[in-house]
Amino acid sequence: AVEQGVRVISLSLGGPGPCNGTDALSELCDAAIEAGAVICVAAGNDGPGAYTVGSPGCARRVITIGASNNHDRIASFSSRGPTLDERIKPDVVLPGVDIVAARAQNTSMGTVVDDWYTSASGTSMATPHAAGVCALLLQADPTLSNDQIKARLMETAVNLGENAQA
Repeated sequence: AVEQGVRVISLSLGGPGPCNGTDALSELCDAAIEAGAVICVAAGNDGPGAYTVGSPGCARRVITIGASNNHDRIASFSSRGPTLDERIKPDVVLPGVDIVAARAQNTSMGTVVDDWYTSASGTSMATPHAAGVCALLLQADPTLSNDQIKARLMETAVNLGENAQA
């Protein structure tokens, strides 16, 4: 993706936590950011306990996304930090409960709504929201770096009054 000039990458994958960002996948993500990409990563669905964010959500420079519910609370399943080296993760939470999204033909992930849509919950449903916001920020100012976008997301997020660390 980086070699093809992709600016925003949305990743909904990973392993169980905890981790410290030194594993191969986390380091690959940080290298892609160094090359100019903005990367949003799903925190995982192993919450609500502490130290449940896995790789690559524990990478140092990625924007790690947790899930919130319809009551503006952190979703019970959303993985939480800190990382093994005590960094706060996730960086922000976005809606991730009962999200209706397009589905591939002849699949049944989540709760099938109709021939074209499904409803599902998870940090993988929240992460595309963040990637879209990142794309809009880059559209407005193509010179923004991953770190600048991450800072803007975190600085403008509504404080839900919850501890990101379980």
